[in-house]
Amino acid sequence: MHDVLSAISADHTYLLRLLIALILGGVVGMERQSHGRAAGLRTNILVCIGSALVIVSFQKFIDTGLPDATSALRMDPARAAAGVITGIGFLGAGTIVKSREFVRGLTTAASVWVVAAIGVAVGLGEIVLAVFVTLMVLVALVVLHRIPIASDIYGRITVKGRGGADMGRRLADIITDRGFTLKRTVFSRSANGEFEVVFIVRHRHRDPVGALGEACLEAEGAERYTVS
Repeated sequence: MHDVLSAISADHTYLLRLLIALILGGVVGMERQSHGRAAGLRTNILVCIGSALVIVSFQKFIDTGLPDATSALRMDPARAAAGVITGIGFLGAGTIVKSREFVRGLTTAASVWVVAAIGVAVGLGEIVLAVFVTLMVLVALVVLHRIPIASDIYGRITVKGRGGADMGRRLADIITDRGFTLKRTVFSRSANGEFEVVFIVRHRHRDPVGALGEACLEAEGAERYTVS
């Protein structure tokens, strides 16, 4: 027990840095988890602690290793930091979901990357910088998220039913008449005569795509719709 306490006492500076990394990573992780993101509290904590641990271990080896470790082994913390930042890109890429029409998870991937950078800063002992960057991240994720910025909104609507070959054109007219912009249209017909039209639409107003689906049902032959 005495040896354990002695080790803790000797490494208290490094342990404090890891604790700070846990707190800062947890702050960002709580915000991400509150929005239902896959990379939430635990993921961000682990990323931040792991990044800090790599740097802390590196620095401890330099401080307590060979007397001339700096000159003999050319130990450069920047190399360890570069390895952490590069490696974390694989984890961030796993949070990105891409379909034919949409890309989701870019903000979460960016937050995982910056949490790793925060962990590196904490590991290097730059606590003030790490705390300041954490506050900046929260501003970007929480405050800027609430600012009403007009932007294009994309949606996908699929209409099915029975009708003639001009059904796609008639549905397209209904969509454009309501202020939506058609980005893509795919028309197909099954063996039993039922048609399916998929529209990718863009809009910048509050009229929901669901209301557009109800409008499409006004066309003769349109029976049902789905939106995504």
